[in-house]
Amino acid sequence: MQAQQMPQQNGYQDYAAQPQTPAPAPVQPAGKSGLAIAGLVLGIVAVATSFMPIINNASFFIGLVGLVLGIIGLVQTRKGTKSGTGLAVAGIVLNIVACAAVLASQAFYSSVLDEAMSSAGISTSSASSSAVAQGGAAPEATPAAPAASDYAVTIDGATLGTDYQGNPAVIVTYTWTNNSDKATSFAVALHAKCFQDGVQCDTAIVTGTDSNYMTEVKPGVSSTVQLAYEVSGTSDVTIEVTELISLSNEVLAEKTFSLA
Repeated sequence: MQAQQMPQQNGYQDYAAQPQTPAPAPVQPAGKSGLAIAGLVLGIVAVATSFMPIINNASFFIGLVGLVLGIIGLVQTRKGTKSGTGLAVAGIVLNIVACAAVLASQAFYSSVLDEAMSSAGISTSSASSSAVAQGGAAPEATPAAPAASDYAVTIDGATLGTDYQGNPAVIVTYTWTNNSDKATSFAVALHAKCFQDGVQCDTAIVTGTDSNYMTEVKPGVSSTVQLAYEVSGTSDVTIEVTELISLSNEVLAEKTFSLA
């Protein structure tokens, strides 16, 4: 008798015949948020230049732009469309620090100039007293003529609105004329301050305003500028404008507005 042959099992064919489950597609990692990176870079630049006189006017607005970009970048990372939460947070912190440093440094420089002018006045008075004590006639005081400013400015109006976070803010409109011999901007030429209840108000970020703060104008040209300030309540505000750098610290324009 011939030995009965057992059919051979083809394991490969059996495996191939079975339905195959497709492998899951690899998950693509989310890319870094470009806005978060841009906000961080602007924050570094703003902080590095925040203590430089005159230049730090531009640093303040660089910080504001960087802050907005950082906030948008943070929103992107929270939604999961982009990565880089740490970059966005670092950018936001740096830009806030830069804006605060600009305000603090400008207040410091202003106080130094005021102190220097006060010291000069005291020295002049002391010299006159010494001359009288020695029997000499004190020099006759000559009324000082008001110094001609290179800029003319008017405060046209103030309206109550809200900043980008919904907090109350007053929007002030200025018209200024460049009477100097070179092109310049409101930011470089003038320093506008808002006071409420005797306390200086911080600058606010309000969308839709016609800022023109950094726009340069030629000699003899006028321009309209709008700036916003944080306010608390509806008590009156006083707007004051001086030259950014001036030995006399003369007030070029001052006006009080009722917000009620």
